[in-house]
Amino acid sequence: MSGYALRIIRTTKYHNAVDFLLVRYDHGKIIPLTTPITSACYRTSCLILLRTMGTSLIAHAETTAELPIDIDANIKKTVDLRAVIVPNSWGGIGIQHTGSNGPSATMLHQLDVIWK
Repeated sequence: MSGYALRIIRTTKYHNAVDFLLVRYDHGKIIPLTTPITSACYRTSCLILLRTMGTSLIAHAETTAELPIDIDANIKKTVDLRAVIVPNSWGGIGIQHTGSNGPSATMLHQLDVIWK
């Protein structure tokens, strides 16, 4: 794996949140480009936008689902990340899922790719 990505990681920090961060893969080696943001938005109705703008990789994530009112102050409701990248002429898209089921399962309802 080589290229830029948005990583979404389940951690042991919280049972009801995940970490989002922008990374660069270099032949499988992960190089973080941003500090992780812990968010509870990765749930039903989560919308994730990932795009490039010049030399920036930009990610935004949010949900219309109601979040618990007693959510920890360190858990963000939305995610906004930006990192400087080196643009290139090759590209593509990929999704790697290492597996989960039951209440923590991931389901993609829609994926739109716009390549200009």
